[in-house]
Amino acid sequence: MEKVQLLMRKVTARTGLLALAIAVCFILLILFIGHYSNGTIPGNSDLQARYTLEPATHLDFMSEWDGPHYLHIAKYGYTDNSLTAFFPLYPLLIRLAMFVLSSPLISGLLVSWACLTGAIYFYLKIVGELINKDINDKILGVMLFLFFPTGVFLAATYTEALFAFLLLGSFYCALKNRLLWSAILSALATAAHPEGIFIIPLIMLVLWENKHSLIKIVGVGLSGLVGILSYIVYLWLVKGKPLDFVHAQRGNHWLSSHYLSTIASSITAIDVLVFVLAVAAVFYWWKRHVALSVYSLLFVLLPFVGGNFAGYSRYLLMDFPLPLMLLSLFRRSRLAFPVVLTISTVLWTFYVIHYAAGYIGG
Repeated sequence: MEKVQLLMRKVTARTGLLALAIAVCFILLILFIGHYSNGTIPGNSDLQARYTLEPATHLDFMSEWDGPHYLHIAKYGYTDNSLTAFFPLYPLLIRLAMFVLSSPLISGLLVSWACLTGAIYFYLKIVGELINKDINDKILGVMLFLFFPTGVFLAATYTEALFAFLLLGSFYCALKNRLLWSAILSALATAAHPEGIFIIPLIMLVLWENKHSLIKIVGVGLSGLVGILSYIVYLWLVKGKPLDFVHAQRGNHWLSSHYLSTIASSITAIDVLVFVLAVAAVFYWWKRHVALSVYSLLFVLLPFVGGNFAGYSRYLLMDFPLPLMLLSLFRRSRLAFPVVLTISTVLWTFYVIHYAAGYIGG
């Protein structure tokens, strides 16, 4: 027993080891639930919903809907214009991993899991900076982040884990005035996900709050555009259509001309719940940390600018001020915090089961 306690103290004393331990437990839990539910719930018969090229891995349930598209791009490139909606950094990293591993699926999962560990590391650090350095509060904060209803996408062959790693890393470096690293990570983030553009005002406001000079603020902000501009140049040179990724979004019913009807038909009860929480985060952080308030506001506006709520609850995974708000409000309550975490975990379990069966992809 004493050896176990000593081991636990060593793990919790080192943020990197703690992040790795949490990531492993989280991934194993998802794999267990997904594998079990696959044996009890009939899978979606829609072939477009599931990755079917590597059944021998027994992990194909971790790549559904958008997941196979990333694996296809990693192996074959942008063979269809509709695929340009998926930003290039994640499939590029999968491609690099495939020089060692022949399996696109295993390569994609390992990239996601490594990035998940990094995202947890930075989240633990951010909780320590903004909320409390107590290890218990850090762990509770990470639980709210991971067990967000759509947290399953952090462990799947989606770009969410990579984007979370770059987003949280860039934000933490900005908090600690490590401007070069913040600029590098934000540039990579804009090459990883369309929402990466949200990082630019976030980082610029953090630097403004930290009283940096205007030149440094603008310089770091502009550096964040390098990733998305590189993708635009690539599409221009290869396809002759620099904004092809914008047009591709219309195929997913974003930026539709049927604005109101598309919003009405795409919204779900969970979307309403997370939308209300995002609005609450805007008001909560306004007088505490304006950068976090403005960042959350961008997620509130997102479905109305894009004209669609499809995938909204997944996009809200990256609204990290939201779980930070919940932690700050309820961490000292013996009743409210367990209730909030229980509700979130129940919804998370629902998403894991239905994602593994191929019924939910966003």
